[in-house]
Amino acid sequence: MQESVFCMVVSRTRLIQAIACFLSLHKTMNDFKVYILCVDEKCYEFLKKINFDKIVLVTISELNREDLLAIKASRKLNQYCWTLKPGFIKYILTLEESIKRVTYIDSDLFFYQNPNVIFQNQPYASVLLSSGEVFLPMYSKDVNNTIQSLTGNFNSGFISFKKDIDGLACVNWWDKMCVESCTSNPEDNKFGDQKYLDDMPFLFNNVYEITSQGVNIGHWNSLKYKFTVLNDNILVNNNKLVFYHFSGFRIVSKNDIRQVHEQDRANIPFIYQIYRRVLGKIIDDVEKIDPEFKEYITVAAIDDN
Repeated sequence: MQESVFCMVVSRTRLIQAIACFLSLHKTMNDFKVYILCVDEKCYEFLKKINFDKIVLVTISELNREDLLAIKASRKLNQYCWTLKPGFIKYILTLEESIKRVTYIDSDLFFYQNPNVIFQNQPYASVLLSSGEVFLPMYSKDVNNTIQSLTGNFNSGFISFKKDIDGLACVNWWDKMCVESCTSNPEDNKFGDQKYLDDMPFLFNNVYEITSQGVNIGHWNSLKYKFTVLNDNILVNNNKLVFYHFSGFRIVSKNDIRQVHEQDRANIPFIYQIYRRVLGKIIDDVEKIDPEFKEYITVAAIDDN
């Protein structure tokens, strides 16, 4: 039985990226399990059809949460997916006695090294938070500081909880806060599910920032790093890249894969081109399984997903 498992919340418009994330884990890890909360029926039915080993599918109704069902109609899709995150983590932590750790991963993460190094480096931590350091040198220090204060010091794309007193208390609190508010606009010292993470180290014991290098780099700080290749390993500032957070990628069609946060940026890391090719190959394979598959995002809905 698995003591440490992963989980994601996935909607039909993020299916391709979720498959890419899973396959990257499959390439870097020998023994793992991923629980996927399917936000819609299309997502559930397609993943059930391809029947990946090491994936456990869960529907929202299985969470047995009337509160989460009740607020679905009042929140945009992205806000609702964020809201579901801590509740899903709680569900898995109480699902099987053998599970001792649950790590949430966003569907737009892509792994290059085995992420177990993160847990091995900090086995004492009940909660592990990913740095959300903002480094945008094209803007002034004041602008960077403002963005940081609005979006928070941590990024919620990779967050890990142990099944101990501190881990359970923290995720229970986070769940309650996200049900109360999960706005997509930074306001009132809140931002989605993410700004709450700033309070965790002060409210709970054994909450630590991840110290492993090459973890959860994204568009908000990639300019801080030099990307190179050595012996088939991708390095960032001479450290192995464990995983990159491809936040902002939207699949409009097989030939229209956009990065909505960096449309005018130069010096795009070379891994972006590779990631686009990976997504394109997965789309080809998915369309062979389901020739009618068109579960992509519409241009009008880009900001809400």
